[in-house]
Amino acid sequence: MVEKIVLVIDRDNDLGFKAGVPSPVVGRQSNLISAIKLAEIDPEDSDLNTIFGAIKIYDELKAKGEDVEIVTVCGDQKVGVVSDEKIAEQLDFIKDKLNAKSVIVVTDGSEDEFVLPLVASRFKIDGVKRIVVKQSKTIESTYYLIKRMLEDPKVARSTLTPLGIILLVYAVSLFMRSPEFGIGSIALVLGLYFLIKAYGLEDTLENYFSTLKRSLLEGRFSFVTYVIALISFIVGLIQGIYSVWVATLGETVPGIVTLIAIFINSTIWWIVAGGIFVAMGKIFDCVVEHKSFRKFISIIFLLTSAGLVLWGFSEFFISLGEGRSYLKLVQPLIGAIILGIIGLIPLRYESGSSTR
Repeated sequence: MVEKIVLVIDRDNDLGFKAGVPSPVVGRQSNLISAIKLAEIDPEDSDLNTIFGAIKIYDELKAKGEDVEIVTVCGDQKVGVVSDEKIAEQLDFIKDKLNAKSVIVVTDGSEDEFVLPLVASRFKIDGVKRIVVKQSKTIESTYYLIKRMLEDPKVARSTLTPLGIILLVYAVSLFMRSPEFGIGSIALVLGLYFLIKAYGLEDTLENYFSTLKRSLLEGRFSFVTYVIALISFIVGLIQGIYSVWVATLGETVPGIVTLIAIFINSTIWWIVAGGIFVAMGKIFDCVVEHKSFRKFISIIFLLTSAGLVLWGFSEFFISLGEGRSYLKLVQPLIGAIILGIIGLIPLRYESGSSTR
């Protein structure tokens, strides 16, 4: 039991991933050894300076006679929900073990500070110390710093992906001799990219491609359907972009709601078809492996139902102002409800079988 904790936060788990040190790391000696291990592998890692900075604060408080301990908690390489859950578990562990009343948080001033609410919900925060490494301000140092940052896979993916998308889309538009089309496409693709980042969908995409790779290595039929689904999705996006572009060439440019409806109307069935191909591949794999495939049958019906809903709304907005345009919404909605009910039957049957 201690009065205060000097808390080091390593949200992306560089300490565990690079140096193989399990967390939480409790005690001055353990943290010193961990920092040395990290220094031997990556002496330029900012978390290294953070740990040494925390040790310095710990020694100063000890010299004043305070009852203090130093602890390092680590998250996960998948920064976000996964890493924060691990940090929360470790914070609960050290709270029960050390029963400290307050903490001094030591970070490198980057993404680690995003978990401060997790700390504040468990301890009284006496202070936050940001460890910033002093750098030479010459051009050579700036170039070297940027070079080192881009060698980090996480930083490279975050910074180079949007730049690569811009150059790739604009190059295609120049090849098609339609630079104005390229500008609109860049805005659309970047918008999709930022939405993916905002809602954390990059993990979903990563899981998709890892599943695709695993299906290939294991010789599963679903590999073929995954590839078809990816192609269908890409074709759908291209079709949607093209339809919006054509709609803007007329004398009267439709409003933003109508343009969105046109995009959805041209894209939705390609995306639904991709999802159905994935489900069909899963069904084939389940048949080969003698596993239940009822839930994938439900997925096919539910995907089609969702497609009908979106398609119906898009048809309604596109034909808004025409006579009896509401029928273009009502009929698909009725069909979607019927397909949705049919899609739930296999799930109900499977859950009923599992409870017996």
